[in-house]
Amino acid sequence: MKTSCLALILFFAAFVRADEPKAEVPLDPATGMKMAEGWELVRTHCNVCHSPRQYLMQKGTESTWTDTIRWMQQSGGLWPLDPATEKTIISYLASNYGPDAAFRRAPIPGNLLPPNPYLTDARAEFEEKKKAGLVPVAPVSDSARPQ
Repeated sequence: MKTSCLALILFFAAFVRADEPKAEVPLDPATGMKMAEGWELVRTHCNVCHSPRQYLMQKGTESTWTDTIRWMQQSGGLWPLDPATEKTIISYLASNYGPDAAFRRAPIPGNLLPPNPYLTDARAEFEEKKKAGLVPVAPVSDSARPQ
């Protein structure tokens, strides 16, 4: 009987505890970033090229953030990251800016999209230069390449 009562009390205690709101993570007043583990590393690497507003409004899984980093390394000039730094950045972003109730579906792959009717002259010029090899590509070290 005592064991049953104890089990019942523990069950209800766990149930009540699960409903308690999670403690809010403080925000950095300068950037608006959640000041959780790894935030300073993300600020150091990501804010060099763009405002945190650009990525703080995004949501993604570890896979999504990894793909984003790979794309920036191949197309956007992001330097190679050592594995520990990359893991910390991805973990921070996925934990603090991961999927939630408002998470969208994954983007449709480019090969399944119709041609863009709004191709601008600047974009057309960029694509031509890219095909001609005139757009520099960020080097990716062997340690940063996906296996």
